[in-house]
Amino acid sequence: MTKKPQTIFALVDCNSFYCSCERVFRPELKDKPIIVLSNNDGCAVARTDEAKALGIEMGAVYFQIKDIVKKNNISVFSSNYTLYGDMSARVMQTLSGFVPELEIYSIDEAFLSFTGMEHFDLTKYSKEIRQAVYQNVGIPTCIGIAPTKVLAKVANKVAKKNKVKSEGVFNLIDPDRQNEVLK
Repeated sequence: MTKKPQTIFALVDCNSFYCSCERVFRPELKDKPIIVLSNNDGCAVARTDEAKALGIEMGAVYFQIKDIVKKNNISVFSSNYTLYGDMSARVMQTLSGFVPELEIYSIDEAFLSFTGMEHFDLTKYSKEIRQAVYQNVGIPTCIGIAPTKVLAKVANKVAKKNKVKSEGVFNLIDPDRQNEVLK
């Protein structure tokens, strides 16, 4: 009797997606604080790590943070959903070349099925995927790997929180590691 392959998911999430899209066309903004505003420029709907470090919260009302923006030379953009949709399609097209099964979860997230690939070095493979997305589209990502979609989301959060140490990838396949992280 053939053993059923282990179910494995990877959640690929684009980092500060709307801001990253703006950076693709303005490389001089690399490592600079950026926010993207909602429809009618009411509030912040995307922030780079640099903007977050300055205290810009998700959903911050723009007129209330104008002084912080000005004082810290934060670049501000109105939402450009046509651009973001196009960039998302490019990211998803790149991802589709790595797995037979892709589930687009949102404009900047997708689940990849790594089922049947348990003998691969999935952490290394995920780093290759991140590099390909960045090289092909210019968008940075983080990837969480786990046996369920919920745990893949948790793993992705760990990868994002520790981008330098994790190199943007966190593997949560091991049950002991799962217990440790979920504490």
